[in-house]
Amino acid sequence: MRILLIDDSDVFRLQVRHLLREAIPDAEIDSWDPVAYGKPGPSFDWRRYDVLLLDAKPAPEADGFAWLRDFRQNPGVPPAVMLAETSGEDQAVRAVKSGATDYVPKDALEGVRLVRAIRDAILEGSQARRELAKLMLTQPLPVGQIGKPAGDHGIEIPGYRILREIGRGGMSRVYLAERDADRLQLVLKVLDPRLHGDPQFRERFLREYRIIQRVRDENVVAIFDQGVTDQHAYLAMEYFPGGDLKQHIRERMSSMHALKILTQIAKALDAVHTAGVVHRDLKPQNIMFRENHKVALLDFGLARELDATSTLTQRGMVYATPLYMSPEQCLGHAHGPRGDLYSAGVIFWEMLTGDVPYSGENAPALAYQHVHGAIPQLPARLAGYQPIIDRTLAKKPEDRFQSARELFAFIAH
Repeated sequence: MRILLIDDSDVFRLQVRHLLREAIPDAEIDSWDPVAYGKPGPSFDWRRYDVLLLDAKPAPEADGFAWLRDFRQNPGVPPAVMLAETSGEDQAVRAVKSGATDYVPKDALEGVRLVRAIRDAILEGSQARRELAKLMLTQPLPVGQIGKPAGDHGIEIPGYRILREIGRGGMSRVYLAERDADRLQLVLKVLDPRLHGDPQFRERFLREYRIIQRVRDENVVAIFDQGVTDQHAYLAMEYFPGGDLKQHIRERMSSMHALKILTQIAKALDAVHTAGVVHRDLKPQNIMFRENHKVALLDFGLARELDATSTLTQRGMVYATPLYMSPEQCLGHAHGPRGDLYSAGVIFWEMLTGDVPYSGENAPALAYQHVHGAIPQLPARLAGYQPIIDRTLAKKPEDRFQSARELFAFIAH
């Protein structure tokens, strides 16, 4: 792995080299002094590097964000991480718009934070760079927990070998499995055996396959198969080695990273809503990460087709997660596309602050806050994101962004 660091401070360049040599011993770190050598020109060979670390103010009177925009016009420019003297949400937003993959304040710099930013940058690059990240950087946290040994789960699904249980919900159990035909690792979502005999639950469970097949978008989970045996109904879907958003929130994230994830959620919801589907149970546990750090939505068990007249999902409010429910969902009213945007706003608040915007001793108290509580105000250091919070967490659907596409455009503007 080869890293290029552009910064005007000799001391800081030495500090970064020391940090990275301890964290990534095999990495080569090249330093570039912009005061001595100026800005790398059009003939600079960017293809030698796997990631660029760039100072937001690389030299007196120089603008690192403008430099990065210029660099990105050249072929082979690697993914970039911006470095700045202090924290600042305005600079974080500028970094995103300039094409950086992350923004790291120098006043809070430490090895783990910087290595994670480098890893995430490389994961967003080419396939070769993604393979390099997997080989040379710290491995991602394990997903789920070690379950029972293979074959000791009390279920058998023809064509699949169960490896371990990785989760369970109110209606189903989730297993990491291997497909016999090609040894592909995937996830089997299996309806709880206690509900298998109920035709309504079984139909609602299998409806998820039809809904996701209707969407078919890169930001939505891929489902390979569905089936029903004498004892089990199941869905076979892709496996996400990057874990879910809840895990990433627990690890804490920069506000810029949170904004990038919200952008991907907005793109995913645009695809879902364009296909005539409302998710109705958007929460961090239903937002998964692929190896390239891109997100995908899953768990459409409570989803509703906008043109559907079936009563199968009318009980959805009972099963949705109260922490992320829209005011109209709390009141038992129709939860449309703008209800999903409200849930996305709750998730964005949680990504920024590490906590949910509303709390209560029980579900009714929490629902009351969603319906009547004031829109929460972000701390001063995050105030630049308040307009997004105001528009997504508005109590009335008509006061929110009118579509996921409008939310995406607002972020990108």
